[in-house]
Amino acid sequence: MSASSNPSAAAASQRQSPDIQQLVGLLGNLMPLLLRFQSQVLEPEFPVGSGSGVVPDPALDHQAAVNLVANVTSDSLRTLSAYLEANVGRHPGLESCVPIVTQAAHRFAARDYAQAFDLIWMTYRAIETLRAADPRIPPLRAGGQAPSDQASSIH
Repeated sequence: MSASSNPSAAAASQRQSPDIQQLVGLLGNLMPLLLRFQSQVLEPEFPVGSGSGVVPDPALDHQAAVNLVANVTSDSLRTLSAYLEANVGRHPGLESCVPIVTQAAHRFAARDYAQAFDLIWMTYRAIETLRAADPRIPPLRAGGQAPSDQASSIH
């Protein structure tokens, strides 16, 4: 069935494309700032590419943006899955988030990163709503751990 004969599919495809375009656009706007920062801060022993710097390439920028969104999405799915696994038994209200995360994982597997990202955002929002009603529900951090329980991976 084509998107034109299915109004909901047409609406979904129209929504998906602007979402991805918006993400790519935001990341594209970030690139000049990062490049300027790199040229001012990083020392010459950290060359990017060959020659004196990065040559703009829209196709490579798009692929890098897609890879970044895919990585952020997969990391978020892992975090949400671990959080729900650790907390749904103790806080039954969190059960309502499980189908959303499951659907996000299916959308991610189908490489529909925009829809997966939307569903992840919906889950984060739902968890914060549940936490506002029941402060005993732990904050959403890797596996639901308190900040003092986590080691920094940046250092």
